[in-house]
Amino acid sequence: METLSALSSKLHEFVLSNHLYVDKSDGLISFISCLQTEPRLYAPNIFMVIRPRGFGLTLGVEAIEALLMQDTLIADDISERAQRQEIVLQPVVRLSLSKATFDSAQAFREHLIELMQMQLWEHHINRHQVSYQNPKTYFAELLKAVAEKHKQPVAVIIDNYDVPFLCFSRLSPKERDEAVALYLDTLNAVKQAGPNASFCLLTGHIKFELSSLYSEGLPAVKDISCHPCCEQLFGFTRDEVRKYFAKSLSRCAPRCGLTVQELLDALDACYGGYCFSDNCIRLICPSSLNAALDNEGVLLPYQARGDYSFLRQLLTEEEPSLEWLFDKDGQDALYLECIELPPQRRHFGALLLQLGFATISKVTQSEGDDYINWRYRYSAPNEEMRRLLRILRGEASEKLALRPINPRVLEDGAHDFDL
Repeated sequence: METLSALSSKLHEFVLSNHLYVDKSDGLISFISCLQTEPRLYAPNIFMVIRPRGFGLTLGVEAIEALLMQDTLIADDISERAQRQEIVLQPVVRLSLSKATFDSAQAFREHLIELMQMQLWEHHINRHQVSYQNPKTYFAELLKAVAEKHKQPVAVIIDNYDVPFLCFSRLSPKERDEAVALYLDTLNAVKQAGPNASFCLLTGHIKFELSSLYSEGLPAVKDISCHPCCEQLFGFTRDEVRKYFAKSLSRCAPRCGLTVQELLDALDACYGGYCFSDNCIRLICPSSLNAALDNEGVLLPYQARGDYSFLRQLLTEEEPSLEWLFDKDGQDALYLECIELPPQRRHFGALLLQLGFATISKVTQSEGDDYINWRYRYSAPNEEMRRLLRILRGEASEKLALRPINPRVLEDGAHDFDL
C-alpha cells in the first residue's frame, strides 16, 4: 500500500470538493481500502490512531465517513478512484465524543444513549430509547438495525474516544471506576457485533487502556499510529507546504520582512518537527500552520488554545523530572504505551509524546544473530511546544503564549516571562 498523503484542517478542500488538491485524497482512499481488506477472524477489526491536537482527526474521520457513504459532496473523480481501488460502500455509525461533558456515571450513560439515538435518526430508523436499556444493549441494537436496513456490515468510527477518560479523571474513585466500566462495556458491543460490523476506527489524542478488571471492553485493538501507512496521514511536509500554500507564503513573507524561504524555515521551526514512525518523516502541524498564515504570518503558540488541563494537573501534582526524556539516546518505544487512569509517574514520557510535547528525532537499529533491537531519541518538536510545556509546568507566565516568536531568533524574549 502506498504511503498515505498528508491531510490538514483544510481536508474538506482535499476530499469533499473538486478542488485543485483532490489528488491528495488518494492516500486516504488507500487507507480505507486497507481497513476494509484486513483479514478478519472472529470479531471486527478494531484500529486506533493517536495524534496530538491540531492534526485534524475529526476532519479526517468525517472524510472517511463521506467516502464510505459516497456523500453527495464528493467529487465524481474521487468517487471513481475510490471504486477503482475497490472501496466498498457501506453504512457508517460515527460517535463523536468531543463534547462529552458530565459529572457522574449516570450523566455519561445518558450522553451515550443520546448519541446513539441521533445515529438512528441519521439513518432514518424509527426507534426510540427505552429508559431501562443500558448503553451496551442500545449500541448493539443500533449496529444491528443499521446493518439490517442497509443490508451491509457497518463501519464504526469513534472520534475523540479519549475525551470520556479525561472527564472520568475528575470523578471520585468509586464514580470513576463505575463510569470506566460502563464505557468499556459499551465499546464491547463492537467486539460482539459479529457480521453486523466490518471494522472499527478509534481516534484521539491519548492512548488509554480499553479493557480492565471490571469489563472486557476491547482487548484486541490494533494501534496503527506509528505504522508507515499512517505516518503522513495528517500533517504537512515542508515540500507540501511550499506547494499548496505558495500564495499564502508569498503574501505573508514580505509583510513579515522575510523571504518565502525564510518564512517557510520559521514555520517549520515553530510548528514542525513531528515524526510518527521510524522513518522520521518530519511534519508540520496543520492547525498552527493555518493559524499563522491566516494571521498574516504572525508566529504565536497557537496550540495554547487547546485544553491541556489533564496534563497541567499531573505536572502540578507530580512535578516530574523530564531531563531523562529529551535528547537522550537509547530510549524504549514509549509512544504506544497506554496511559493509566489515574496515570502513573512512569507514563509521563508516553503522555508527552502522545500530546506532541516530544517526538521521535532519531532511531537506532541493532541486529544480532537472533534479535533486532530499536532504540530511540526524543526531542521537543518545535518552539511552540517548548513554550507551551514551560507554561504548563509553571516555569513561565501564560503571557508567554501571547508573545510572538521571532522568526530569526526563536528564543528572543522567551525568558522575559520566567516565573
